[in-house]
Amino acid sequence: MTSHSNPGFNNKGQIPWYLYFVGGMVYTALGGWLSGDSSALAWICIFSAAVGFFYAWRGWRHETQQRGDA
Repeated sequence: MTSHSNPGFNNKGQIPWYLYFVGGMVYTALGGWLSGDSSALAWICIFSAAVGFFYAWRGWRHETQQRGDA
């Protein structure tokens, strides 16, 4: 049998939620900067930022639920 005392140890190959958050911040800044040029790339960056923030929220929620179970 295996012990589940350290749930963070079994997360090999997964990106931490805070990296998604940082990526969302970068894409938000880039989209805001490009929106001055009315670029289609600005809309892609803003959409990508929203997706990044969603994945960050989902990862954070999953991490906090795992801590609450232990």
